[in-house]
Amino acid sequence: MSDIEEEPLSVSSKAFVYYAPGDVRREILDMKCPKDGLLVRIRVAGLCSTDRSIYLKGHPKVDSNTPVVLGHELCGEIVERGPQVGENRKGIGYWEGKEIEPELMDFHEGERVTFQSRIAQYRDGLMLTENPITILSFRMNGGYAEYMEVPGVLLRSGSVLRVPTDISDVSAALVEPAACALEALFATPHACGVDHEGRHLFRAGVKDGGYTCIIGSGTLAMIYALLAKRLGAERVMVLVRSQDKAKLVEEILQGKAEPCMIPKYSAQPLSERLQVEAEIVNCLRQRTEGRLFDDVVLACPDPDAQRLMLDLYSMDGYAVGSCFAGIRTRVDQVDLDSNHYRMAKTIGTSGCSTRTMETVMHWLEQGQIALDNLVSPEHFDLDCLPHDFFTAKTGGLKPILYPCS
Repeated sequence: MSDIEEEPLSVSSKAFVYYAPGDVRREILDMKCPKDGLLVRIRVAGLCSTDRSIYLKGHPKVDSNTPVVLGHELCGEIVERGPQVGENRKGIGYWEGKEIEPELMDFHEGERVTFQSRIAQYRDGLMLTENPITILSFRMNGGYAEYMEVPGVLLRSGSVLRVPTDISDVSAALVEPAACALEALFATPHACGVDHEGRHLFRAGVKDGGYTCIIGSGTLAMIYALLAKRLGAERVMVLVRSQDKAKLVEEILQGKAEPCMIPKYSAQPLSERLQVEAEIVNCLRQRTEGRLFDDVVLACPDPDAQRLMLDLYSMDGYAVGSCFAGIRTRVDQVDLDSNHYRMAKTIGTSGCSTRTMETVMHWLEQGQIALDNLVSPEHFDLDCLPHDFFTAKTGGLKPILYPCS
């Protein structure tokens, strides 16, 4: 038996490399398998709206680490395992304080994997968004490339998830955004009673048997609708702004949600926007027998929609509004009484934990949700212009990059 350690596999990888807003270049990167990690061939990578925003406007947490390969919604295949994988089994992040069981580190060539992109610190099982250990595609190269180097820090933090054989590549790539949506829904606290001292008691998740409203009509909005039904919502309505989007919601969600057309009004003066929103609220009140919504999810980066969200809360009981990520824009004429006088709460969230990714993967494997039909049929690869991919308009469906096609 030879004591000579074999040299790790080296590859030349095409990649979209981000330098600055509007500046993504097609380059060839030399990569090799980390000794304590993996070399992964990227099968598919989805375009996240965050990556689109980074391309158009930049991002302070990305621009300080350029050049970098973006892309964190992906499915890849292991082509090499480093010789030191499993030697250090002290857990970090999600596995902090644990001695990692050997089988959890027993990755092998040919396995498909996906990734939890924010390698975070945790407290009491809760993911902390501040001061992460690292962030895939922000501080280290991501999936808009033929190959990706996966360092040991991702393995030891439980951030590399195996993809079961009966889950497709594109569904595996959508596990991360679906888990981000689920993270937001699982953080919603519905009051379910009081204890003997009058202390409010809460149940996390959309209200079981309740009404849910989704503002937005893209892939994330439809994922929210699917998850709301899976979590027990009796009725789900999706607010859209065109007949084409209404048709898409009907085709994709197949009766699990009702599309509701609202007008485009963001270009109007504020006084007219407020009037339009009042009319929208009145229309939805009639469609819900005066009830309005127990859960309202903001799944679009629109300041007016954030104001509208507060006016769609149920007048009775406890209503929750969930804002996915932030819009970093001041919202004029917000009626805070929507929160103050009603039993209501608005939460914001960004990212997902490893545990919610595991939950989504389990639901996919059990056939409890399906994500395959949420991706665009349009084909993008690394020979296309980066601008065409990052600004792709695919009618509300997820643009997918096929790096090795």
